[in-house]
Amino acid sequence: MNTTKQVYIASNGCNRRLLDADRVKRYFLLNDWKITDSPRNADFNLFFASALNRVRIDESFDIIERLSRFPGETIVLGCIMEVAPTEFHEKWNGKFLAVKDMNKFDSFFPGIRIKYRDVSPGNTPAKPGNIYKTVSPDVFIRQRLSLALNPAKVGDKLYSYLHRNQREDYNTTFIWVSNGCPNKCSFCAERKVIGDLHSRPVTEIVKEYGKMLDEGRRNFEFIGDDVGSYGLDINSSFPDLIEALNRRDAGHSVNWVIKHLHPKFIIKYQDDIINIARSGKVKEIICCFQTGSNRLLDLMNRQHSIEEVIITLKRFREALPEIKLATNIIVGFPTETDEEFLQTLAVFDEVYFDRVHLIKYYDAEGSDSHEIHPKISDESIARRIKSAKKFLKQRDIYFQTRD
Repeated sequence: MNTTKQVYIASNGCNRRLLDADRVKRYFLLNDWKITDSPRNADFNLFFASALNRVRIDESFDIIERLSRFPGETIVLGCIMEVAPTEFHEKWNGKFLAVKDMNKFDSFFPGIRIKYRDVSPGNTPAKPGNIYKTVSPDVFIRQRLSLALNPAKVGDKLYSYLHRNQREDYNTTFIWVSNGCPNKCSFCAERKVIGDLHSRPVTEIVKEYGKMLDEGRRNFEFIGDDVGSYGLDINSSFPDLIEALNRRDAGHSVNWVIKHLHPKFIIKYQDDIINIARSGKVKEIICCFQTGSNRLLDLMNRQHSIEEVIITLKRFREALPEIKLATNIIVGFPTETDEEFLQTLAVFDEVYFDRVHLIKYYDAEGSDSHEIHPKISDESIARRIKSAKKFLKQRDIYFQTRD
């Protein structure tokens, strides 16, 4: 009789969690377990649950409940347990583990040979797919019908398709530089689940980078929970890292994306980044300024002014006219006025961004901003997002929404 254990692994989260899912998959394969594409056949169902916003949290709880109906044991991983802690503990009394505690993952599987900490970070995220297609086909069909009957959503899908060449390129090799985040942005509850900063040694990252180069890979995205803070915990820095990588790929034509570079670090390291980027290898930088209001930046605990961001990014545009700049803005942060929202839009007339994510503020229980009042109504946020879409279309700036 076949006694090989089978495990089903899924995630509705971001690329970082999909990379975690890939690492877990390799962990089980190295330990001679079988990966199954259906929870119907699994001994264990592992789910990295997204808590990006209210829509994703509701989806995550629904998927957790549906997975728990299958014979195998369900284990919840990811961020949801810290972003929505009260609701999570009310709805789930099974096993779970936050991202920051993944080195304890082996405790769920006594007798495992190869430990989680000994499995290297991955370079290719697990394929996201639509989990409902597997766990509940009837929900998947209802989702598709709901989308088809919603003119606004159809319009957004059509817009995205017509501008597909401007979307983020996922055909890339991801290289983790660090985990955790030392910043204390008030809107972020995720920092409580990812833990303190842990940077990988420069030599280890360069070795991995060299291996990927030898395999013929040329498109790279450097990823972390806060890339700019790299090295602060190991007496190094982000400029030290990119200079070492720059030396390693001498003679190769490569493309770099530097993802989610906090504005305070692009301000601090602007000379170093521009010097490296003059080689032409830095194709895109994602720098999320979040709001054009200095009052709100203070409430967000972002540790920079909007004037500093504008001056710095203008310098990037002048020095590197071909580089792509992308950003996120939060719409409806507590106490945001209509005037402050217009200040955010005004930044796009100062600095041209190729792409922007419009993010509806989510009042996560685990965030510091949960205590900031008054809140902005959903109706006001929806009106502002609609206005932002019109504004960005007029300026030929590609947008995506997370609302």
